[in-house]
Amino acid sequence: MSAGHETITYRGKRVVRALGTILITVCALMTVLGTTVWEAELRGPMYALYWSWCFLLLGITIFVALLDLVMIRRAGRRTRRELFRQQFESDRPNGKSRTD
Repeated sequence: MSAGHETITYRGKRVVRALGTILITVCALMTVLGTTVWEAELRGPMYALYWSWCFLLLGITIFVALLDLVMIRRAGRRTRRELFRQQFESDRPNGKSRTD
């Protein structure tokens, strides 16, 4: 990042990122445990149920990641508009703004 460059942020960012981190960790842990430790126990209906839950959590994780992406893009647009507005007002002749 260059000097003076602000990080784009939005309300609830920490919660969304923490939730995404927890979900991806659970999915990874379920994958490892399902293919190693619990492989012998996962037979028949238990196999289908276990992996269905794993895929459901994966789908929720992808949704949370897409939500994060949309929120970042929205905050970026808002920041760009604000910077453009500030630049436009500072470029007025005689240093006057609209409110002067």
